[in-house]
Amino acid sequence: MINSQLFDSRREIEQFKFQLGKLEGIVNISQPNSKQNIILLKQLQNKVNNLEQNLEQKVNAMCSNVKLYLIKIIIPDIQPQKLPELTEMQRKRAVSTDVPNHSMNIEKNIFLQGNKASRYSKMNNFKQQSILNEYNDDSLKQKIDLSFEQSQQHHQTSFQIIHKPQKQRTQVLLFDCPAPKPIKKVEKKQFQFMIQKGKRIQAVELLAFRQKNLQEWNLINAIIQRMESINIKYQCPTFFVDGRSIIHLIHSKRTITLSDIVKCIQNKDEIIPYLFPRLFIGQDGLERAAEKIQAAFKGYIQYKRFQELRTLYKSAIFIQKYFRRKQQKEMTKQKIFQKTNSIYKEFLQRQANFQDNWNQYKLYQRVEIHLSSLNYSEYQRLTMDKFIQKENSQISRIFRAIDPQVEIIYICAYEQDKDILMYYERIFEMHQVSFKRVRFLTPENADKFNTHMSLLQKLIYSPKCLKQIRKIIDNKLAMIIPGYPSNEFIQLCHMLNVPLYSGQPQNHLLYSSQSGAQVLFSKCKIPTSPGASEIYDEIELYNTLTVLIVKNRNIRIWIFKIDCSFGGRGIATINISTIPGLNQLLNCNEQELDENTISAIKQIIKTQLPLKLKIAVKSLYQSYKEYITAFLTSGGIVEAFPTQDRLKIQKTSISFHVSPQYEFEEICTYDSYSAHHYVQTLHLYPSITQAIDNNKIYEEMIIFLKQKKMFGYFTLHLILFDNQFWAIGLDSYLNIATSINFYFKCLNKKQTRFYLYSPYVIHPGLQKISIKQLFSTCRMDQVQYETEYQRGQTFLFTDILQSCMVQMISVHENIQKCISQFDEQLKVLFKIGGQLNVNYGESIYESRNDSINILDVQGALKMLRRKLLNQQ
Repeated sequence: MINSQLFDSRREIEQFKFQLGKLEGIVNISQPNSKQNIILLKQLQNKVNNLEQNLEQKVNAMCSNVKLYLIKIIIPDIQPQKLPELTEMQRKRAVSTDVPNHSMNIEKNIFLQGNKASRYSKMNNFKQQSILNEYNDDSLKQKIDLSFEQSQQHHQTSFQIIHKPQKQRTQVLLFDCPAPKPIKKVEKKQFQFMIQKGKRIQAVELLAFRQKNLQEWNLINAIIQRMESINIKYQCPTFFVDGRSIIHLIHSKRTITLSDIVKCIQNKDEIIPYLFPRLFIGQDGLERAAEKIQAAFKGYIQYKRFQELRTLYKSAIFIQKYFRRKQQKEMTKQKIFQKTNSIYKEFLQRQANFQDNWNQYKLYQRVEIHLSSLNYSEYQRLTMDKFIQKENSQISRIFRAIDPQVEIIYICAYEQDKDILMYYERIFEMHQVSFKRVRFLTPENADKFNTHMSLLQKLIYSPKCLKQIRKIIDNKLAMIIPGYPSNEFIQLCHMLNVPLYSGQPQNHLLYSSQSGAQVLFSKCKIPTSPGASEIYDEIELYNTLTVLIVKNRNIRIWIFKIDCSFGGRGIATINISTIPGLNQLLNCNEQELDENTISAIKQIIKTQLPLKLKIAVKSLYQSYKEYITAFLTSGGIVEAFPTQDRLKIQKTSISFHVSPQYEFEEICTYDSYSAHHYVQTLHLYPSITQAIDNNKIYEEMIIFLKQKKMFGYFTLHLILFDNQFWAIGLDSYLNIATSINFYFKCLNKKQTRFYLYSPYVIHPGLQKISIKQLFSTCRMDQVQYETEYQRGQTFLFTDILQSCMVQMISVHENIQKCISQFDEQLKVLFKIGGQLNVNYGESIYESRNDSINILDVQGALKMLRRKLLNQQ
C-alpha cells in the first residue's frame, strides 16, 4: 500500500542516518585517510537529506488535492469523567451508521479536485481494490473499538466522524499520511539527543524537544551551549543528553555548576574520567592525597588569615586617609585664615594711608570706581522685583564726572543700550563736559551666573574686567565708592590694590541694621522712640511687648522691624486699640496693675497678636507664622509710633558726607511719602518741615564715627511730629535717594528749586514702546525740561523701556507746580502704556516679591497733596 510504502521509506532513511552517525563517531582525525572518510560521510549525509526532502515534496504534492477522511478526536476542557459502557451495537453504529454513502464512480468522486484528478483515475485497479478491502475489512472496526476502550479509561473523549457513509460497502480512494504520534508516547520519551565534537546533532528528538519547550528554550539553549564548550575543552566523546534532566535543572532555580551539567548526561560514567582524571594512583597515592588535603586546608586557613589582615590593612588605610584629610582641611583653614588675615591687615594699612593722603586725592585728578552693588542676603535678593535694574538704579553716579578732577568707571551688570548712552551724552554736552570721562564696564561672566547674584560677586569672578580696570587706573589715584556694605569689598580692594571710600564694611553693615542703629543713637544721645532691640525669642517678644505696652499706655501703635530689612520689607504694625478687652485693663490705675493684671495683658497679647498684626509688604510674608519666623531668626526691634494723625507726621531724611579726615558736609534733606505704610515711593527735595538743630546731632555722630573709623556717605532717617523728632534708622552707605543729588546739581545750580523724585516707576505697558516714542509723546504733551529756566520734567533710564521701569524727576521753584508737573508725567505714561485696573496692585502682591507699581506712586502723590493742604 502507498501508506505502508511511505512508512518503510522513512524508516529506511532514519536507519541510514543513524548508521552514518555511528560512522562519524568512529572516524578519528588522527587515522590515515581521515579527511577523505569525513568528506565521504558528508556526501552521504547530503544525499540522504536530499532523498528526505524529495519524499516530503512528493507527499505534499499528492496531499494538496485530496481530502482525507479523518477521525477527529475532541478532548473537552472540563475534568475527565468516566463514561458509561457501550454495547457492541452502539460501537458498530458509531462506526458504520455515521459514514455517508458515496458513488462508485471515481471520476465523479468529490474527493478529487483540480487537473490532477486524471492522474489518480489512471491508478491500477488492483491497488484501488486492495485499499478499499482494507478500509471495509473488520480489522479497522476492531482497532476503533480498541482505541475507544483505551481512551475511555483516561479521558472523556468524543468521536466525531466527518461524512457519515451508509452501511453498504463503497469504494472510496483514501491516502493515509502518517498520523502524529500520540501525546502519551511523546511524554514517555526523555528527549535524548547527542552532542559530538562541540556541536549538537539536529535529530528529530532535538527538534521535538525544542517544539515542546519553546517558552524555556533560551535557558535550555544556554545549558546546551555550555555542554558544547565542555565537550570541546576536555575532548570528550559523544554526549547523550537527557532533556528531562535539563528541564528539572532549570526549574530548580539555583546556580548551575559543572556537576549539575554532568548529571544531565546519560553516559556520565564514560565522561567523568575526561573531566576529573584520577591524580593519585600508585602505592603512594593515599599519602600524596592526604598531603594534598592538608595543603588545601592549610591554604584555606592562610587565606582566612590573609582576609583578616587585608581588612585590618584597609581599615588602617581608611583611618590614615581620614586623619590626613582632616589634617589637610585644618591646614587649609589655617592657610585661608592667614591669607584673609594678611589681606585684612593690608586693607587696614591701605585705608590708613588713604586717610593720611586724602588731601592729595582731593586736589589732584582721581578715578572713582562706582560699584552700586546690593549685597543683601540671598532670600532678599531672590524676592526683589527687577533686581538687576535696581542695582543699576544709581546710574546718576556718573554725573560725578562733571567735577573736572574726577574720572568715572561705572560697573553695570549688563551692557547699556545705545539710545540710553546717547541720552546721557547729550546731557553732558549741555554742561560742556566730555562724555569720554565716563567708562561703562560690564563683567564678562555676568551672564553665566544667576540673575540674583550680586554685582560685586560677578565682578570678582570676571578676570578680564578686573584686568581692564587695572589698565585704566595704572599710575593714577583711584578709589572704590561702594554700595551696600559687604566684606567682599575688602577682597576687591586687594585684587585692584585701591582703597575703599568707607570704613570697615562690617561696621557699616552693623550700624545700618535696626538694632545697630539704636545702639548708635543711644551712644550719640539722639532721641529715639520707646522700644526694645535684639529680640530673638518668641517668649521674649511677648514679655517685651507687654512691658512696653504697660509702661507706655498712651501709645496705641507699635512697629515691628526685622534687623536687616530695607524699604519697608520687614515692617509690621499692631494697633492695640483694636484688641478687645485690652483697653479696659490699661485704663486702670497704677495701683491696680498687679501681677495678675500684667499676666492677663500678656495672655491677651499672646492670643491676639497673630490676628491683629498687619504686615506692610504682604507678598513677602503671607502669614503671621512666616513673618515671626523671619523676625526671630534675623533678630529685630519693637518701637512706638506717634499717636498723632498720619497727616501731621512726616518722615524726613538727612544725607551727609564724612571725609576720610572726618570733615562733615551736608548733602541734602528730603521728605518721603508712601501710599502704603512705610513703603516709601516718592521723595521731595529739599525738606519742607521745620528746621532742626542738626549741629548737636552731627557733633555727637562724628565723634562716634571717628572712634569706629567710619567715613563716607550716611543718611539719617527721622520722624517729626509736634516740634519733636525720633530717629528711626541709619543708612551707612550711599543710597539711591542720596546719589540722585549728583544729577540735581547737574540740572541747575540754583538752590531755590523743589525736586520731586520717584526712583521706581513700573508700568507693564512700557514694554511695547521705545525711548524715541516716549520722547515724541512728551513733546506733544509739552512734558519737557526747559534748560533756560531750569525747570520741567525729565527721566532717568536704568535699562531699556522693555524692563518697564523708569525714574521720574520734576523740577520747579513752586512746590504746587512741581507736583502738577509730576502728575503730567504720570499721565503721559498712562497714555502710552494704557490705564491700569485698580486691582492690578493686588495681583502683583500675589507673587512673593516687593514690587512697587505706578499706582503706588500715584497714591503717594495724593498723600503729598493732602499733607500740603493740611499744613496750609
